[in-house]
Amino acid sequence: MLKETLWREIDSLPESQLKTLWDFVQFLQYMAQKKPETPQISQRIPGLDAGTIWVSDDFNEPLPDSFWFGDDLNNEAPA
Repeated sequence: MLKETLWREIDSLPESQLKTLWDFVQFLQYMAQKKPETPQISQRIPGLDAGTIWVSDDFNEPLPDSFWFGDDLNNEAPA
């Protein structure tokens, strides 16, 4: 039944759209033959980049007020 409906619809298409339909059919056939690519997931290696970054010794210390409020001693916004 689906094929009959498709043939009726194809017969009703203008000639200019038949080329587009043909291109789409070829695309569908190509995609059906193409094997899906499975990405290769490499195993992670712990410690591979050891020593490339560092964290400051005072990382967990609170930030000074000048960080939050700027260097202005009055803690006022500039006028």
